[in-house]
Amino acid sequence: SGQHVILIGAYANPENARQVQGKVGSAGVSTYTEALDSASGSKTRVRAGPFPTREAAEKALARLQQIGVSGVVAGK
Repeated sequence: SGQHVILIGAYANPENARQVQGKVGSAGVSTYTEALDSASGSKTRVRAGPFPTREAAEKALARLQQIGVSGVVAGK
């Protein structure tokens, strides 16, 4: 669909996922979560976006890196 997201992380502790979401939200970037069942148990994925272009996602990632949040831009 041409949309891009920022993959931020997967957290075993839901509170850690909420903290990251709050930090990303304070930078003005929208987030969402997905449940993930892995071999090591249930986790919560945190992603930012979606963004209409890779360039928009990369600009948002640069803002997140300034507040100490890392991630990877991926196609959706």
